[in-house]
Amino acid sequence: MDKINKQFRHNPRYLKLRKPLEAARICGVALRLAQGRFEVISFKQGLLTLATKNSGEAANLQLESQKIIDEVNQKVGEDVVKNIRYKIK
Repeated sequence: MDKINKQFRHNPRYLKLRKPLEAARICGVALRLAQGRFEVISFKQGLLTLATKNSGEAANLQLESQKIIDEVNQKVGEDVVKNIRYKIK
């Protein structure tokens, strides 16, 4: 795996894929932590967007937002998620 990472890191052809791959990795971690409580919509520039079924669930998740941010950052190994936005589906 390290050889692949070195290839991607130094090849300018793959630099434009860095951010989408990072977003996919962070969304995947958040989805594993969701356990059916929410859906993951996107990640961009430190903002993780999540979807809930109703406003009550969004309010409950708002109370847990710092915990969710800390868990995602811990699993990723970097301090990448700064904020969470909730959308009601």
